[in-house]
Amino acid sequence: ATENSAGIGTYFTNQGPDNLFDNANNTYYTSRGNVSAVTSYSGIYTGFHVTIAQCQPTLVTFRLATGSLLANDPLTIALEGTNCNDLLSCTSWLPLYNGTSGLANVTDRGAFGNYLSISSPQSLTGYRLTVLSKKGSSSYVSYSAVEFYGY
Repeated sequence: ATENSAGIGTYFTNQGPDNLFDNANNTYYTSRGNVSAVTSYSGIYTGFHVTIAQCQPTLVTFRLATGSLLANDPLTIALEGTNCNDLLSCTSWLPLYNGTSGLANVTDRGAFGNYLSISSPQSLTGYRLTVLSKKGSSSYVSYSAVEFYGY
């Protein structure tokens, strides 16, 4: 996705994936996906990828924080990991988590959901999170933070 004020395959201006890791739950990552209409699937199958630069950690648990509006919150997600050097061209992703986002019962904005556990932790350098469904109908998906915990 690219940054743009409107359009399919974009995220809102100043609301890119870097906001997920800025330690501020009042900034958002807002992605439109391949549909710009108000639907239950706008923004679905979007997400982000991140490289852990300083080490090769073993991710054990993680959590997400709600976005700008209740309808935009991720409801189900998938998390994958890899040791590929280039995440954009990587074709070898290991499934780590597929299920609830931990936000189903969270109504406050910028609030963290439940901790989500990795059932088979492995030492990996890159991660990819994909939103599989969201809480309601809107023209995008939005969330404010992701925290990874491991050793």
